Amino acid sequence: MICPNCGSNMSDKRKRCERCGTDLTIYKRIFTASNLHYNNGLARAKVRDLSGAIIALHSSLELNKLNTNARNLLGLIYYEMGETVAALSEWVISKHFQPVDNDADEYINKVQSNPTKLDAVNQAIKRFNTALTFAKQGSDDLSIIQLKKVTSLNPHFIRAYQLLALLYMKAGENEKAKKYLIRAGKIDVSNTTTLRYMRELETPATQSKDFEGNPEAEQSITSTIMPISSYKEDKPNIIAFVNLIIGVGIGLALMAFLIIPTIKKNLVNDDNTNYVDYGSSMAQLEEKDNNIAALQSDKDELTKEVEQLQTQIDSMEEAENDTGQDNPLFEATGLYLAELEKPEKDRDFTVIADTLSTVDETKLEAEAAVNLLNRLKEVTYPIAAEIHYDNGHDFYSNEKYDEALVELNKAMTLDPTDVNAIYFTARAYHRLEDLENAALYYNIVVKDYPDSSRVSDAKSFLEQVQE
Repeated sequence: MICPNCGSNMSDKRKRCERCGTDLTIYKRIFTASNLHYNNGLARAKVRDLSGAIIALHSSLELNKLNTNARNLLGLIYYEMGETVAALSEWVISKHFQPVDNDADEYINKVQSNPTKLDAVNQAIKRFNTALTFAKQGSDDLSIIQLKKVTSLNPHFIRAYQLLALLYMKAGENEKAKKYLIRAGKIDVSNTTTLRYMRELETPATQSKDFEGNPEAEQSITSTIMPISSYKEDKPNIIAFVNLIIGVGIGLALMAFLIIPTIKKNLVNDDNTNYVDYGSSMAQLEEKDNNIAALQSDKDELTKEVEQLQTQIDSMEEAENDTGQDNPLFEATGLYLAELEKPEKDRDFTVIADTLSTVDETKLEAEAAVNLLNRLKEVTYPIAAEIHYDNGHDFYSNEKYDEALVELNKAMTLDPTDVNAIYFTARAYHRLEDLENAALYYNIVVKDYPDSSRVSDAKSFLEQVQE
């Protein structure tokens, strides 16, 4: 066991740290509870109760955020549900807490070693967001088209299956909706959203309403069932046979006196009205021509609408193909993991920080991607800022003031509160006789950092440049 206070290794049987004397009783209980939640999550994941496993693993991490086994399993579950960005976030955090001998290395390498699959996952996320926008706007057909492409790119994306089923339910196509809900249920058997939609499909609204509003409805169904009497064979009935013969005779007589003369009269009338039928047939042909012309016009209008919609979809697909915001984030993540493999003294986070600075946070659509970006900035920016400051100070000491300004500006960008970088920026401008910029940065040191050790020198030099 590792002491949470001083970080020293000790036996699990110890109740108190041998190095710092911290009482470990409460910590052991917390760690034990965290492991119990992890075991519960693992058991649920094995039977594909992924939603229940997520709840259990979150409880485990709330008790012990350093439980990398729970965090790695949570990432695997997110990946199985199609949430690749969330999975990578969990694995990167796990790698940060345990850089060596961590299964997260293998999981991240498998995702990043296949750029085609990574790009497909990225496209699936963008298309799902587009489909969600279409659904909110009422364009269900366009949303369904996008969602079908999403499920082909990422067959484990549960949220895409659920939204697709919901749209089909709205359109009244319950069989198609049920098909997609069954696919989602095979991935996560206890997902409450999937189960709720499935229940809506399997319980007819009219039947449930009848039973809830009328408790006697069930009794009325059974009351209509007639009791089965004992079987008795009927005896031959001669009177029925005689009545049948009489009915046939009457029918033949009516045909002879009524139907046949009417048929002959109709034949004569048909000969006299041929010219009328000819005229009416001409009118019908003219009406058909008019209908054909109207249908052709409707067809042309529909063709134009289809072309406009296709143009709209193509433009959206071109916009989606621009993965410029996510690729730098994935690239920076890979670089960060590569640096963690090196000894601590050989790590260089400057390239990672420069890559992260090109990512526009406002264009990241997934919350997990924003969290990953902020986490990487928090880890790399301070170290990279210190490296840029050291390089700038070396250039300044060697009287290479232009090169020094480049490095010092990078340091201030990554850490705006570094008073040393601000001070030597002013000194470099002073050496280059750019007195206006020198005064600007001397003023920042004097006004914003009055408690700094650089204030007295900054005031002295400020008086020189303002003379």
